[in-house]
Amino acid sequence: MEPTETAVTPGDDGQQTSLQIAAERYLRSKSTGRDDDGDPTGAYVDAAGSELRRFIGWMHARGRDLDDLAGDDGPLVMRRYAERLDDRVTAGGIAGSTANSYFSYLSGFLTYCVRDDRLPTNPALTNAAQEALPAGESSRTDQQFWTTEQRRQLVGYVDHRAAEAVDEKGFDATTEARDRALVRVLAYSAVRGAEVLRHPKDDREGRQGLRWGDVDLEGQTMRILGKDLHLGPAALPQKSAVGLERWQAVQRPVSEDWPVFPTGHAPSKYDAVRTVLGDDVDVANLASEAGGIDSLLRERDLAPPSLTTEGARTVMKRLTTEAGIEVEDRAGYLQLHGARRGIVGEVYRRDRGDAQDLARHKDLSTTHAAYQHIDVEEQTERFDDHLSNID
Repeated sequence: MEPTETAVTPGDDGQQTSLQIAAERYLRSKSTGRDDDGDPTGAYVDAAGSELRRFIGWMHARGRDLDDLAGDDGPLVMRRYAERLDDRVTAGGIAGSTANSYFSYLSGFLTYCVRDDRLPTNPALTNAAQEALPAGESSRTDQQFWTTEQRRQLVGYVDHRAAEAVDEKGFDATTEARDRALVRVLAYSAVRGAEVLRHPKDDREGRQGLRWGDVDLEGQTMRILGKDLHLGPAALPQKSAVGLERWQAVQRPVSEDWPVFPTGHAPSKYDAVRTVLGDDVDVANLASEAGGIDSLLRERDLAPPSLTTEGARTVMKRLTTEAGIEVEDRAGYLQLHGARRGIVGEVYRRDRGDAQDLARHKDLSTTHAAYQHIDVEEQTERFDDHLSNID
């Protein structure tokens, strides 16, 4: 049979390499069916399979196999392939966004290999590999949108995890209850990460993390510093508010100045105490006498630092993996801003004006520009309806 773009061809000796075997398993896991020749089918399989064939051929020409991606050389190998993609862009063969999409296909495959216990880590997710990629044009393909299924799966996971932890540990279920609240706020309120988390290089009010004094659970609003640098109210949908209510019951904030999303980083908590009490104070001894650094903070009414945007990215990487959610883009995990794009996009399909309000865009044209792909999708559906009645 004539090999298709998704077929993975054997090596020179007729035997499949471990890379080829893993690729075929991955494509089968993504397929929606089989063609007459038994090859996997599906739009994603067609696109990803084509690039996987090129990558496998490139690896084979250099005498490399899957094992070469498992060691210290893995990031360097992926960097060299990223440079190859960049060369194709420079030569005018493909666009920058296409090159990034190709690399995302490979990253998705390598993430699968990690889950399938074929690789210890994904070498495509390292800075060494990704910094060699060409700049992609600004388009939807370069942006992440949480899908409905991804959001439901993540929220379901953190809800179940927090409920079990509270039943088992009570007030000590701080990490699980906080993470549930964070995910629900991100998933449904369309806030930007920097609006509710601490930015380490921005000391302005509103950039040091959301405080309980900024939250009105009864009125379902929160006061944030928006992108327009206006400190004002934003909607807190019930699906977000319920996570905060349950978290507040576990955290029991000492005052309204306490952060809604505190850091779990112990050294940062110790530094917060030293900032107030002075460097000459034996904080470790005080914490020991109080029963721990968290107890000391409560005893002295010293608010812990908020979780940083970078810390939240680490949390999201962990939760994405634990929840078993597959993310096919280059990031490999559910990003903070992907939540905003996803929920605003879903509201946009129902009501353009409500989507503008949820996104807090001053002009509806801004919302239209950000979600024009939805307009095109809906136009295509209407065109198809017309055309079906023409022929």
